[in-house]
Amino acid sequence: MGSVGVVFSRALREAVRLPLSWSRVEAALEAQPELVRHADRLALLEGHVRATLALGKPLPGAMRASVVPVLGNVAEAIVEMELVERGWQPVYDDVEGFSFGPGIDLLMLDPPLERLVAVEVKSTIQRGRWPRLSRGGSKQLTAQWLDDGANVGMAQWEIGSEDVYLLVAQVRLRERVWRCCIAADPTRALPVTDEAQLKDLRWLDGA
Repeated sequence: MGSVGVVFSRALREAVRLPLSWSRVEAALEAQPELVRHADRLALLEGHVRATLALGKPLPGAMRASVVPVLGNVAEAIVEMELVERGWQPVYDDVEGFSFGPGIDLLMLDPPLERLVAVEVKSTIQRGRWPRLSRGGSKQLTAQWLDDGANVGMAQWEIGSEDVYLLVAQVRLRERVWRCCIAADPTRALPVTDEAQLKDLRWLDGA
């Protein structure tokens, strides 16, 4: 893991665990066929994801690789809904129904509409562990990654790393808990240790 990944991992270890209701997870599992290009395929995969998360059924071995992008999309939807509930405004998100690609997952405005925040979501269905961040050698979470032309969310809005804060969230889907940290720049991430910090980011200015 690169030095930036270490910075975010340390901050996340100190972050508070925030609970997720089953109704929140269930809402994220609802497919929206008008928003996706492969609705039938998505519905089939989401059925397996629902059975795993609601009933604890194991994923069929042959489908595990295909389900991973759907799990990522579910986690992104959960985090987006959690932030919206706290007053955040969505600017950009993935409408494919499959989470993949090299770019940010979400772009949102904080409750006072003063700060633009790029959001990266990591998720897992494995019990007792948090999902990994970027692997060794990866540029993910760095300023270079944010400024890369292949980072669709950033390029679409014609913004760069100097224009955004960066929020990294980890979600344990089976255990229904999440945590996050926020950085004014990728070299200095701070843990969210109180839910109230998500409603007003001014604490970052004096940190």
